[in-house]
Amino acid sequence: MRAAGVPETQLMAVAGGERIPLFTKSQREKAITNPRPGPPGAPAMPNPEDATITVHAWPSLHAMLPPGDHTTYPEFIDSGTVYTGEVSHQCTLDVTRGLTYGLGGLMMMPQFPPQMSEDMKSFLTYLKTRDINRHSFYDGGQIAYNFILGDKTVFWNGHLGAYEGIIKTLEPKPDAAILAIAGRANLNGRPFDGSAADFAVREVKWLGEPSKVIWCLHDEGALNPKYIKTEAATELVSTETKSTVVTLKHAEPFELFGS
Repeated sequence: MRAAGVPETQLMAVAGGERIPLFTKSQREKAITNPRPGPPGAPAMPNPEDATITVHAWPSLHAMLPPGDHTTYPEFIDSGTVYTGEVSHQCTLDVTRGLTYGLGGLMMMPQFPPQMSEDMKSFLTYLKTRDINRHSFYDGGQIAYNFILGDKTVFWNGHLGAYEGIIKTLEPKPDAAILAIAGRANLNGRPFDGSAADFAVREVKWLGEPSKVIWCLHDEGALNPKYIKTEAATELVSTETKSTVVTLKHAEPFELFGS
């Protein structure tokens, strides 16, 4: 983010447990001209009590992948498929190695092989354009976020993984939850025995059964598995909890707390 030109005043490293105040541009500009007392050399910051939005950051976990690799995965994987068992030391280090040496290695190729699919070529071309497309080949650990928006709360967990103790005790409980539904679930750092749908039901119940649940990380990818079938997860959450699963339409705005 720093390399992409984001101002130092808007950068903050988090590991989970932080309560982050967010401000409007005008609030930040006012703080620069009328700074509050703070550590020497620290960027000017408005009074946290005046935050427009507050974000609670919590440690989370990256999903795992089913047995196999991207050359053997099918185009679709189903959120109702049950996975059991594990291999020695299976954990999120596998994801980091895949990002670092998998995608990183592909980027080192001077030219694309003729058998490579067009969508993969397009994806790698995007990654190679480092002057405008900033990214990292290292997974520094997943963070989940609870957005406090006045009297409403929205929880976002960008991967199908979680620490049970954190999700169960999360406060305030969200009114809406945006939850990833792709891959094999990661419970407390270990592969979850069951389906993505089974894990989603647990996660939703731990969150207090928010009124709305929205799936994420199920849209088209560049390499297999390209698509996630969400129907099983939607049906199970709808029947086993009081939450309503909302299906969004691509590129269409949705009023989360509309009348």
